[in-house]
Amino acid sequence: MSGAPGQELVRFDRVTLTFPGVNGRPAIEVIRQLDFRIETGEFVAIIGPSGCGKSTLLSLLAGYLPPSSGRVLFRGKPIAGPARERMMVFQQPALFPWLTTAGNVAYGLKLKANRGNGRNVQSTVDALLHLVQLDGFAHHYPSDLSGGMRQRLEIARALAVDPQVLLMDEPLAALDALTRRRMQGEVLHIWEKTRKTILFVTHDIDEAVIMADRVIVMAQRPTSILEIEEVRLPRPRRREDPELAGIVRRLSALLE
Repeated sequence: MSGAPGQELVRFDRVTLTFPGVNGRPAIEVIRQLDFRIETGEFVAIIGPSGCGKSTLLSLLAGYLPPSSGRVLFRGKPIAGPARERMMVFQQPALFPWLTTAGNVAYGLKLKANRGNGRNVQSTVDALLHLVQLDGFAHHYPSDLSGGMRQRLEIARALAVDPQVLLMDEPLAALDALTRRRMQGEVLHIWEKTRKTILFVTHDIDEAVIMADRVIVMAQRPTSILEIEEVRLPRPRRREDPELAGIVRRLSALLE
């Protein structure tokens, strides 16, 4: 059950994260008093300076790290650890090279924790390969695929366990410029078809404004929120749009 659009799905409630000092070095406060909410079905982008804690924020939501203080809530309950309802998509696809494209998608469905949800493995794999436009590559291996195709396969594998939210940590950063632009459209297509909630970390301000419903602008460490920009422009969005370009310039100025 994913919840109705507009319903709160995630809340960072005054979250602070401090890494303890090691070998006499002082403790490092990475995140300070972070407070925001994400609604069901939203596409939210996060931008900010390198090292400000964007990926750490995703790790908190994924359940890989506990906050030092405050709470990270999912559907109103504190997150106690990783779960299939919150799936991470990394910058470099972590595919199994010895499994075919179909085998990679099916892998999570065959784990004990994900069995018994009533879905047929083969039909689910076929539907997801169709969604990410890899229908004709079911029996190919990751080494046979281009960078963009591998990233689409990584997304399909994350979607296979039917998560409620996708945590995407700079998933397009390793691609060349042309492939990256195409993949922006592919990710939006997947989001529009599935209406999964997406939290998308990127260094590319244009990318954030073109793709997201809201853009969270984070300050230098210790991270706090500088601004949350609601992007009300209709999709598909064009870089040449003066209003879009104006938003990009304003957000860029915030980070200078």
